[in-house]
Amino acid sequence: MVRRWNLVVDLALIGVCALVAALLGQDANWDQLQYHYWYPWQLFHGGFTDPDLYGGRFQNPLPQVPFYVLVTYLPPVAAQAVLGAMAGTAAVVSRRIAARIIPATGGWLLTLSTTAAAAAMVGAGFRSEVGTSYSDVWLATMLLGGLLLLLRDGVWPAAWAGVLAGAAVGLKYTSAPFAIAAVAALFVMGDRRLVRLGMWLIGAAVGWMLTGAWWAWQLWRTYESPAFPFWNTIFGSRWYPAETLTDERYGVTGAREWLHWPWDMATGTARVLDLSVRDPRWLALGLILLLALIGYRSVTRPAVAVMTFAAVGAVLWLAVFGVLRYAIPAEMLVGVLLVWCLTLVLSHRIAMAVAVIAIVVTGVATQSAQGRRVAFGDTWFAVEPGAFDAVRPGDVVLVDGQYPATFLLPGNLPAEATVHVVQKDFTGTPLRGWLVSELTDAPRVWVVTGRPPSQVDPAIGTIDYDNCTRIRSNVVDRWLCPMTL
Repeated sequence: MVRRWNLVVDLALIGVCALVAALLGQDANWDQLQYHYWYPWQLFHGGFTDPDLYGGRFQNPLPQVPFYVLVTYLPPVAAQAVLGAMAGTAAVVSRRIAARIIPATGGWLLTLSTTAAAAAMVGAGFRSEVGTSYSDVWLATMLLGGLLLLLRDGVWPAAWAGVLAGAAVGLKYTSAPFAIAAVAALFVMGDRRLVRLGMWLIGAAVGWMLTGAWWAWQLWRTYESPAFPFWNTIFGSRWYPAETLTDERYGVTGAREWLHWPWDMATGTARVLDLSVRDPRWLALGLILLLALIGYRSVTRPAVAVMTFAAVGAVLWLAVFGVLRYAIPAEMLVGVLLVWCLTLVLSHRIAMAVAVIAIVVTGVATQSAQGRRVAFGDTWFAVEPGAFDAVRPGDVVLVDGQYPATFLLPGNLPAEATVHVVQKDFTGTPLRGWLVSELTDAPRVWVVTGRPPSQVDPAIGTIDYDNCTRIRSNVVDRWLCPMTL
């Protein structure tokens, strides 16, 4: 009977996320309009053959394929509901992890683990991605699923855990901190650690080969580096300076910021996104450690493994990236561990009551970074007919990287037209010289941009703003402008 209710609860968690997503307006976040739709479209219509000057271009397009397929073949509301359901799988895995570490049985274990899943779902990062084109939330499902397998303390579960971690890293390198955290958690669990580590490494290699090897080869063939533009001090691609590409807008520096970071998250001053976010649940880190010490006699090895995974992953993430959506595995485990630590020192009934109050209070106080939303229509993207009639075969269309607009292009340009996205971070590299040489042979060059100023002008050429044509869509309007070199 309890097993049947476990399935019911899991389906309910997925259903809640699907319903919430369907009730929201259509997702129209910045990254979606720039490359979440465009790069999968390119993948299915000839692939990637030339260098480009936009950072998103260097990311594996596979994580965006589910979004592309859904919005291409389903009505918008249905597509977004499925995206929400995909996010719900992370809540299901979080509940299953909670069920492995909470010291309860039967109905109480089901109730408390479900409460832990709710605590995981109110986080700012998770809420920001429900029903969106971002892939980080279902990558979190893979990473947390690997952790769940490691809690089984066996050789073959370790191998499959490695497959999940390796595949997640192959899809997006931002998963790497939690892949390393999985190794730390593995060493906490049981005997035969070296054997299990070996199986995990084999599994990780297989997982990466399945999802990332083809893209590393593509980057090597195009840019002479399998990780372009990262770690160019090692690979020495001629397309980018011999330096380490980092984004210093996010994360922490110095001991004071490290110690102060949970408070900064609780007050909304942490540097984790361009948009303001607030999540007071991170203040529970000290409480989790304190209650674990008080109730240490009830702390099991799986619980220590979960704490290790969350701690190591969060520290590495904050040191390397600092972007909130990359930390969803740790964020969700904070909620799980909060409910778990309450059960160490309180009765099940009181722990449940305190957890529910904490979820409501922190849920109300949390500010998620919801991206732009628009009204649902008959299709996900609707572009004014004839918007690109001026573009002829052989022309080159540049997309100004500061104005997301590539979603306008699929199916609206001549097949022989060439497209390049230009971002200012790469206009000072040899990529610019290559692009300018390519443009000299084009009959005409166009720029899709917002109104001035544009980072394409004067880095690449001069835009004739007096002869621009407005491109109208259901999401945002842009301008198609002629440009001279």
